[in-house]
Amino acid sequence: MAPPPLPTDSGRDPYFPAILVLLGASLTGLLSAVVGGLWLANLVVLQTAVTFFLSSGALFGVIVARRAEPQKDDPAPDSPAPSPPAVAPAAVPSGSMASRLADRARNVSVGDEIRVATLALGAFATFYVQLLRDDDLVPLEPMIAVAGAGGCVIAAGLAATSVRYFVEMDQARYPEGPHLASGARLVAWIATVAAASVGLQWAGQETAVRSLSIAVALINMAYCFDLWEVQQRRVPPAGSFPLDLGMLSALGGRVNPAASLLDAAERQLGIDLRSTWALTVVRRGVEPLLIGLCCLGWLSTALTVVGTHEQALVERFGVPRSGGPLQPGLHLHWPWPIDAVLRLPVQRVQVLTVGHDGVQASGPENVLWARQHSGNEYTLLLGNGRDLITVDAAVQYRIADPRAWRYNSQNPADALRAIAYRAVMRNTVNRTLAEALSENLVTTTARMRAMVQEDADALGLGVEVLAFTVGGMHPPVAVSADYQAVVSAELGKMTAVVNAEAFRNQIVPAARGTVLVDTNTAIAQGAETLGQAAGEAWSFRTLQSQYGADPAGYVFRRRLETLERVLPSRRYTILDARIQRDGGELWLTP
Repeated sequence: MAPPPLPTDSGRDPYFPAILVLLGASLTGLLSAVVGGLWLANLVVLQTAVTFFLSSGALFGVIVARRAEPQKDDPAPDSPAPSPPAVAPAAVPSGSMASRLADRARNVSVGDEIRVATLALGAFATFYVQLLRDDDLVPLEPMIAVAGAGGCVIAAGLAATSVRYFVEMDQARYPEGPHLASGARLVAWIATVAAASVGLQWAGQETAVRSLSIAVALINMAYCFDLWEVQQRRVPPAGSFPLDLGMLSALGGRVNPAASLLDAAERQLGIDLRSTWALTVVRRGVEPLLIGLCCLGWLSTALTVVGTHEQALVERFGVPRSGGPLQPGLHLHWPWPIDAVLRLPVQRVQVLTVGHDGVQASGPENVLWARQHSGNEYTLLLGNGRDLITVDAAVQYRIADPRAWRYNSQNPADALRAIAYRAVMRNTVNRTLAEALSENLVTTTARMRAMVQEDADALGLGVEVLAFTVGGMHPPVAVSADYQAVVSAELGKMTAVVNAEAFRNQIVPAARGTVLVDTNTAIAQGAETLGQAAGEAWSFRTLQSQYGADPAGYVFRRRLETLERVLPSRRYTILDARIQRDGGELWLTP
């Protein structure tokens, strides 16, 4: 990308649109590096974000400083430059407060404000990333590592492309071009280092990643220091943004950083290091220097820093050393490959998933059992052989004995997961689906945790099982609709049974009461009828005995009783035949 040709009207800045686009690209790289560094937990990528911030500050400072300059046409070469009108300065008492404020206002410009803000925020961000963010190295998936490294390579390519643009600028019109090219070269190399750090993180080389992050942090701090020191030197004119910095010329003066450092040394020392005698001295000193650096790097492997949540085991020629593990702090031992130090996070609570593979989606969990919770959920066969169940559980544990965890089993995490699955099967194998779903979950998880701890102690894994949590126990998701239909039918059956029981409880007692009342009534009526019959029988026997004693008198008495009964309100006179027998007479008169 070549810069545009200069127009005839030199009052217009032809590079302003392109610099503005490069500023937008730098801000985009800053945002992408921040997001990528937090996503990958990579300190080098985060330090690259600081580098993008510093480059954005430099571009913004250049834009603001150049826009603040008065733009006017160049004078004709033969015509004398017009002299400025003589303006008498205001009389200000020397040494007064107003004089000092006026001098300070004249010396402070917009470029200085941007410079101070850039170096202050850049230094703070560098210290924050390097000292306050003590994140452990996170293992990366291959596709994630390729994506992160590819983004860094694209950023390096864009920075390298901008180098060509800055180099081809007209230095007479835009003197900042060579310095911006040096900064772009440095950004390209730092982005390349960030891409390499992503690959090292994928390979698990935590020490190398931290070393690269320290190197990039030192470069950022050197740039901030040059921005601070330039106030004392005052190299650029007042009001412009300083770019003629020693760090940029030393590391970004040429495409090859080593050649750029050599040029910087020549400018500093004032001698030609490429001459014969200088090359001889350098060649004689390179080999001892390289050997010394290699020895220093090898000896640095004899120092190990154990974190506050870690303990470390030392192996000498592959044989574990006796004694207790290394406690948190700095420890000295034989360098690699004599001693190898294995750090284990003994204070960190680790989690093993049971029932499914893969990582669940971020955000609030969908607790409905009819929804898929992960990519691969396992199903267990229950005791009756007709029901299946899916368990979503997790085992929280920590390493209690680092030596047992490391040496008693080749793959202790897999063994602990197998023990957890066995505990789940032992608690569900003798139950039906309804029994497993209706059991008290607190009791079940406590029993499972005790089983896992007992089996882990039997295998000598050296772990302490802190908790066994069950997020859910439900039928497989594939048969959720059928299971819901079965459950609905079961609920309908239970509802019908309950309604029938209620109807039976309502009708049967009423029927039993009616039967009891009718029975008692019949018994009472039978007793009453039997009493009446007995009384009538005794009356009949009495009458029979009376009739036997005096039949005529009985008949006569019964006749009289009958007449009294049928003629209750009649007056009548009874005539007896014995009147004539006894000599009596009866006269009837009308």
